[in-house]
Amino acid sequence: MANEQWDMLSFKHGTIALVAREDRLSRICFECSPEEASASIKRFYPGAKQSSPLLIQEGLKQLTEYFLGKRRVFTVPLASDLFSGFSLKVQQALIKVPYGSVVTYGELAARAGSPKAARAVGRVMSSNPFPLIVPCHRVVNADGGIGQYSAAHGSRTKAWLIDFERNLAAGSC
Repeated sequence: MANEQWDMLSFKHGTIALVAREDRLSRICFECSPEEASASIKRFYPGAKQSSPLLIQEGLKQLTEYFLGKRRVFTVPLASDLFSGFSLKVQQALIKVPYGSVVTYGELAARAGSPKAARAVGRVMSSNPFPLIVPCHRVVNADGGIGQYSAAHGSRTKAWLIDFERNLAAGSC
């Protein structure tokens, strides 16, 4: 579609670009640099224009608040038509995983109603179009290992995000 708009935010762990279509976010690209974020947007949405409508401004504001430790729940609307069937169930279950917590791929599969589908959950996580807002970094291996992360700097960023949330959650009790 040619009516997508996008803008980006850089912070110490990478660059996040948001794409919006009408009244919903349609993708978050979490990359290492502004150049990589821009290239990802062009790959997924070659006709998208760089601008910052109110929805993108709000998404960037909420992500900034998250990285400042001031936001734990996101309210920006997402394009749910990007999900169907099992993917939608997994994404809905994942959004309910509390800030500062982790679940295993198997536990998330069970929460989504398919207890034997841990590998399928991994595939859903690797193609999550909304990293951070749909917190795929909160899903870990059954042995407690961090596992893979397809966003900026890979598993190093995933480990940082888990520690970041756990430390803030622990400090608020």
